Amino acid sequence: MIKHADFLDYILDSLDVETFIACKSEEEGKKLGLAMMENLGFKDVDVVFIEFLGSGARIRLRANIYKPGDSYGWLDLYQKNK
Repeated sequence: MIKHADFLDYILDSLDVETFIACKSEEEGKKLGLAMMENLGFKDVDVVFIEFLGSGARIRLRANIYKPGDSYGWLDLYQKNK
């Protein structure tokens, strides 16, 4: 079984999360979505899509795990298993 911290090593670049958040406005939905991602431990997060639908917001958030030039966990795993 993969440990919690190690599973990010298998992600190539980003992790998208899509959900529906009960909220009173698009702005509140955005704040709640970003707070959720921060609470999950992600530091570099973008809102890819948000649509307020009256009772809440459909939101897609992207946590950037690796950026160009980073030391890639998945590459390190590949090189160790060669």
